Amino acid sequence: MANYGSHIGFRWVFNRLSPGAPPPIVVRPVADTYGTKICRGAPVKQETDGTMSICATAGNVFGVSDGVEQYYDGTVVRAGIALPATTTYGTNISRQSRLRVIRAAGQVFSVQADDNTTATTLAGYQAFVGENVDHAVGTNVGDESGHVVDISGHGTGAEDVRIEDIPNRETTDFTSTGVMLHVSFNLVQDVGLVSTTGV
Repeated sequence: MANYGSHIGFRWVFNRLSPGAPPPIVVRPVADTYGTKICRGAPVKQETDGTMSICATAGNVFGVSDGVEQYYDGTVVRAGIALPATTTYGTNISRQSRLRVIRAAGQVFSVQADDNTTATTLAGYQAFVGENVDHAVGTNVGDESGHVVDISGHGTGAEDVRIEDIPNRETTDFTSTGVMLHVSFNLVQDVGLVSTTGV
């Protein structure tokens, strides 16, 4: 049976609008001296100035961080898995922090459940398929996001994530914390794709 241990945030699985297509990655800037570390696998949103920031729980999601195209470490411009907090580039745009983002609309991601009490069996998790949950901030593991989904509030309202499927059914220990789920985002920063209706 699988025991997933450390959370790894959101990971792209497939494009349900175009099966077989690669993830729709765009590169977007992050504000100078943005105060929070952005890890790979973290949901992000687009601010009014066009920059990316961490998306709060139940917020409209632009996409999921897939690493850093470039940032200035104080000496050189480099790529990385995570963008360190308060990275400074000033007015030198060639040093601008730029995040690789997988657009959320139409995509399916894997992510872990946050507890082992709301459901403890395959049947329990199967009953959540098609229901909505909120994403929640967990503890980052190095440069990997600690984001999870809060299954305790499943199906209670207009949460931002919908459970699509339960992968690895035969090998998952459903009594453990961190059961892997396939999910999509309901609330995305794309006009016309903002339904939060679940079953």
